[in-house]
Amino acid sequence: MVVDDCSTDAATSIAQSTPGVRLITHAINHGPGFARNEGVRQSHAQILFFLDADDVFYSNHIHACLAALLADDTLGFVFTRMRIYMPMNPDWPASLDKSSPINFCVRRVWHDWLQGFAEDDEFRTYRTEDALYRICLRGLVKHTKLDLETCEQFVSPGNALDRQRQKLGLSKKDWIDSGIDDGFVMTERMKTVSMDSLMHVERLLGTTK
Repeated sequence: MVVDDCSTDAATSIAQSTPGVRLITHAINHGPGFARNEGVRQSHAQILFFLDADDVFYSNHIHACLAALLADDTLGFVFTRMRIYMPMNPDWPASLDKSSPINFCVRRVWHDWLQGFAEDDEFRTYRTEDALYRICLRGLVKHTKLDLETCEQFVSPGNALDRQRQKLGLSKKDWIDSGIDDGFVMTERMKTVSMDSLMHVERLLGTTK
């Protein structure tokens, strides 16, 4: 499934000329959360991978994730290590691995239970829907990390990595002490959606007070 969310590059023509690809095109931009969810809604797949346009899977990614997930029915998702070519303090790679939308595969049932990625306009603007999704997923279902580097996340102007350059160059302690902005915005609406999502997970787990 390729979801062309109003791209300005050659995505449509490449997808149309690639055998086995189903293309979904949007007349207006809906944002990454909606685009990922729409790809799922238009498919019947029971195991899901997500790949943004500016990132890549290595040749071992799909096989390694599937092998681990299918070997243990108790796992809801598995994730791997990413390669990122930018100066970075050693404190951060493991945290980034826990929040990316590209370095994991998940059983569809858990995606559906979470109601997918946040689609609100403010998440589309500030691009934090992926971190919220992974936080909720971690709280909901058993998972494991594979000690393999299977994909690459690129730095491009304005993306999450680009916005966090200063932060990622410092240790976590030094960043907290510095007061440097991490490049993300959390509006009141986003706080509400995030709390609703976390409460939804608690209801599914039966832990809501």
